[in-house]
Amino acid sequence: MEKFLVHDDETLDDLLLGNMKIIQPQKGYRFSIDSILIAFFADLQGVKQVVDLGTGSGVIPLLLSYRNPYINITGVELLDTVVQRANRNIMLNGLSRRIKILEADIKNLQQLLPPGGFDLVVSNPPFWKKGEGRVSKNQEQAVARHELHIDLPHIIKTARYLLQTSGKLCMIHRADRLEEIIRYLGENQLNRVKTRMVHAFKDKPANLVLIEAQNSVLKESMEIMPLVIYQKRGVYSEEIQKIYTSTGLLPLDKHNNG
Repeated sequence: MEKFLVHDDETLDDLLLGNMKIIQPQKGYRFSIDSILIAFFADLQGVKQVVDLGTGSGVIPLLLSYRNPYINITGVELLDTVVQRANRNIMLNGLSRRIKILEADIKNLQQLLPPGGFDLVVSNPPFWKKGEGRVSKNQEQAVARHELHIDLPHIIKTARYLLQTSGKLCMIHRADRLEEIIRYLGENQLNRVKTRMVHAFKDKPANLVLIEAQNSVLKESMEIMPLVIYQKRGVYSEEIQKIYTSTGLLPLDKHNNG
């Protein structure tokens, strides 16, 4: 079946999680360590219904489904070509009963999904605003990296709509946009529970941030912990190695072109 699902311009890569595999484009956006960090940052205790905003090829739902075999996940994706690839990944891994891909604009989800219907919202959204940096000529890569169709305020507003009381949003983003993220969370009555500043090396400034925020009337009760990716160049930190060794994940340089 695999050869019929993989197109000529795609690769089939091992996740090595329950023998799962993922189809990715040869050129363009391929998942990176960002997806792994957010998938293993999210607290799945007591979670039954999850939505992934901007699911891409579906890697985050695949990782979450491995972590908890009892959750149901809806992945939301805008581009038809990416939706089709995500659906092939779900089919390839035999997860069609647990993971559904919804082709939709995140800004229009109020017309498609019920309010308060999810315990957890996860997102690895575009990091770059319009006008920032160089926009890729590859459409999939451009939409994944730049806020061409969806921006940070809409992501957070939509998460607030989707979350049930006490439900949580888990998101990864650029560390230098943390102040902006905090402002939008506050405007949408989402209280930060946990923040992890992600450093490539322990002596370097954080370049990413992981945030968990709760739909709650309670005041913020925040846990702040750093996360370091590398001990030294080419050698992952003990925490990242633990993810790989405990799950069997293949190191990113084996299946990712960044």
